Amino acid sequence: MARCFIFKPDGIGDFFLSTGVIRLLATEFGEENLTIAVLPALESVVRGQFPRASVITLELEKKRRILNVFVANFLRCFPSLLALRHINPDYSISLRHMRDYFQSVLFYSVRCRKRFVAENLLLGNKRRIRRWTEKLLTGFFSPTVIRYPKSKDIESLPQALPFELEAHRRLVSALLGREVLGREIMPRIFPVKVFPRVGICWVCAPFSSDPGKDFPTEGWIRLLNSLEPQELPDRLVLTGSVGQTSKLKDFRDQILSSRSEKSYSIQIFIPPSLQDFIDLLAMADCVLTVDTAAAHASTALDQRTLVLFSGQHADMFAPWSTSSRQLWMLPCKALNTEAWHSRLENKDILASLKKILRETRNT
Repeated sequence: MARCFIFKPDGIGDFFLSTGVIRLLATEFGEENLTIAVLPALESVVRGQFPRASVITLELEKKRRILNVFVANFLRCFPSLLALRHINPDYSISLRHMRDYFQSVLFYSVRCRKRFVAENLLLGNKRRIRRWTEKLLTGFFSPTVIRYPKSKDIESLPQALPFELEAHRRLVSALLGREVLGREIMPRIFPVKVFPRVGICWVCAPFSSDPGKDFPTEGWIRLLNSLEPQELPDRLVLTGSVGQTSKLKDFRDQILSSRSEKSYSIQIFIPPSLQDFIDLLAMADCVLTVDTAAAHASTALDQRTLVLFSGQHADMFAPWSTSSRQLWMLPCKALNTEAWHSRLENKDILASLKKILRETRNT
């Protein structure tokens, strides 16, 4: 059986988007014949979702501290670089489409028969050295390079997929030598352990790593207070990253102070790993969030999910859905002087929430 190397040192939500492609490759090659390279934070997810695959973690940093970024990343990743040199797969595929110098070096350091990449989106910044480096690498290693979809392609796409998913579809089609359908690479993740459930539980992940994507906390509170007592959950779990703990505590206190009566309990839970985060979302009866990792994970789990979507990178990474149980609310375009959420009215959010709460899972 042939072996395949998958290069994906990317963000959390970006990795969730790639899970459908990885599952397809696991079916084609056998999961035990996959080696997946990811950032350390995602190791728990790879081991949880693809337990028979091999995983190589890449200690990559984006910003300079003392040393040049390339040099610092080279030193941090030297053991991983040696591991990559020894795996010798038959095929290598990069699901990372914004490759800096060192990421390109890491990908091409793997010795294999055939390589598959999409156009490097970082070449758009018109840096000559970056373009020359990319041309040198592709000229020497002769990978199969597919064209990354663009806005003008929307109407001609075979399925309404975000560009990132369409790029994955084109790549895996080239690798497998057949036209892969969109439904074959739709993201899918599963829980590993079951959280105890008592009554109806909602999970709210209100904050993104990019504050520009966040919906005002008073807007979330207005939404919760607009629900009738019988529509509310028994428990609301607020979640996010460790760095968001303080904001989550402030949010919890604001909710508590806004209520005239205690109709549901509120707790904060910071999962110890990303797989635990997936398990938490899988337990929820409904997930409320913005455009962040929770939105992609919950959608890949086919949970009831309401996403208040800022529209950043619209069509590239989102919106997308597994079923009618997910709804990404993209407001009417705001004026340049307005915040993205200024035209997202509570009555519309409330109607959307009630709509997804009526949805059941297809079996």
